[in-house]
Amino acid sequence: MVFSFTFFTYNGQRLYRLNQKIIEKNNLGKRLKWVIKHQISLTISSVIFGLIGLLCTLFIDSYCFLILIPMGGLSIFYVIPLIPIYKGSSSLREIPYLKIIVIGITWSIAIIWLPMMDTRYTVGMDTSTLVISLLQVFLYVFAITLPFDVRDIKFDKITHIKTIPRLIGVKNTIVFSEILLATSVLLIYFLPVGLYFYPLILGHIITMIIIAFTNERRNELFYAGWIEGSVIILYTCVLISDLFF
Repeated sequence: MVFSFTFFTYNGQRLYRLNQKIIEKNNLGKRLKWVIKHQISLTISSVIFGLIGLLCTLFIDSYCFLILIPMGGLSIFYVIPLIPIYKGSSSLREIPYLKIIVIGITWSIAIIWLPMMDTRYTVGMDTSTLVISLLQVFLYVFAITLPFDVRDIKFDKITHIKTIPRLIGVKNTIVFSEILLATSVLLIYFLPVGLYFYPLILGHIITMIIIAFTNERRNELFYAGWIEGSVIILYTCVLISDLFF
């Protein structure tokens, strides 16, 4: 369900921004050029995955909708103006420094709170553990999202979107991202992760090394591949530990 809705909203946002000419088509990277070339197939597949996501909601606990509905609202208004009929209305991503916080909150809820609600695991869970878990994931997602603001710094400057890299500079942003990851590691120490502690630490260290190579001149595939793929690296470390140790 989460995969399907992510596929639907991620591609839907890109297609919406292209059709609304929010993204300048004369200054595109390889990824967005590919999106334009495959608009029809992306639109069809996004609709299909959206329907699959809706179908999956039939098999989850009804309490999950208390989370899903607000999350859906955040995803929709991330690019669509909060007041669509008002021409001067801003979307969430256009509100200064908010877009990265929205992404962090959405993913921490999807990864931690949503599955707990579905299994009713939160009933017997200590409140502090839930809060630490949410904060740990939020910091990790926040940290790996910062490099994307570095990538978009020229576009954000043209569109007057205020971001952390524009405020403190690229180098300071990278340092800030590393501090967030280090704090995320510290929080893992207080969570009941058992034998997964060391694989999670290793995944964080690899992520920190990748982020250290971030700059605004990096190829777009560096961000779409290595940075965005860091979550897969984190999972792979845990999976290998689970299979062999």
